[in-house]
Amino acid sequence: MTQAHKDHRRGTLYMLLVIAIWGGFLPVGKSALQGVDPYWLTAMRFGTAALVFIGLLWVREGRAALRTEGHLWRIALFGGLGFAGFGVCVFEGLRLTRPEIGSMILALSPIQVALFQWWRTGHRPDRVTLIAIVLALVGELFVVTAGDVTRLSGGDALGNGLIFLASLFWTAYTLGGQQFPGWSPVRYTALSCSLGCFSIMVAVIIATLAGHSHPPRAEQLIAVWPQLAFIILCVSVFGILFWNMGVAKLGPLSAGLFANFTPVITYLIAIWQGRRPAALELTGAAIVLVALIANNRHQRSKVHRIEA
Repeated sequence: MTQAHKDHRRGTLYMLLVIAIWGGFLPVGKSALQGVDPYWLTAMRFGTAALVFIGLLWVREGRAALRTEGHLWRIALFGGLGFAGFGVCVFEGLRLTRPEIGSMILALSPIQVALFQWWRTGHRPDRVTLIAIVLALVGELFVVTAGDVTRLSGGDALGNGLIFLASLFWTAYTLGGQQFPGWSPVRYTALSCSLGCFSIMVAVIIATLAGHSHPPRAEQLIAVWPQLAFIILCVSVFGILFWNMGVAKLGPLSAGLFANFTPVITYLIAIWQGRRPAALELTGAAIVLVALIANNRHQRSKVHRIEA
């Protein structure tokens, strides 16, 4: 077996683990919110992850890699968006909407990247990408409403809006990594997560003083400790590590193709828990997945043609 085949098999394994972990993130997060509020849950999640990433960075790249090289405030900004903004908005939104719908909203990140690049460069995406964008947005409308337009107002709309805002924060954070071309993904993740923890603590303090957040009691933590272990260790540490390892083996486009299947896992969990999605909602989910997969494969084929 050639090294390329070995890399492909390992990369595929890593990505299968990623979609299994990420697919379970929102359902487990919804359950964890019964004991811990979004602010403290975000702090515990990324505070632990930051320690792990800093240790990993030190071992892999040495003490010098811990320096920000004059980019302290930019790294802090992207860390605040990607970890504080994303984390709090996801959990606040999850309080008000269903995990499977939130998962479909988060899956729109590739579409957001394409639209951002269009706005930044002024170059309109090609016809295939534009069709994929329109189809994904139409499918998302079916998912969110399931034929009931009243879902566009009230608690459902607020929850979905917060998760959409979280996806924008994560897209901004992801694109921010392009501003540090000489840095490894581990270095960008470790430094941004660590500095982002300061923004998280500011959010926790403000929310606590406003009476919107409360430190969890010991019995609350004990009641949801399996959910916390999954979110803190599996999602926030292993999920990101497996993602980086999968990208290294397969490349970002192929890895992104795998990531498109994350909502499928979330929907399967919802069905296993007894929920029966409406036919129009499932149709919309299928449209979104087809659009995302088609666009990903199209972008990958364009790269292959350029390289050839």
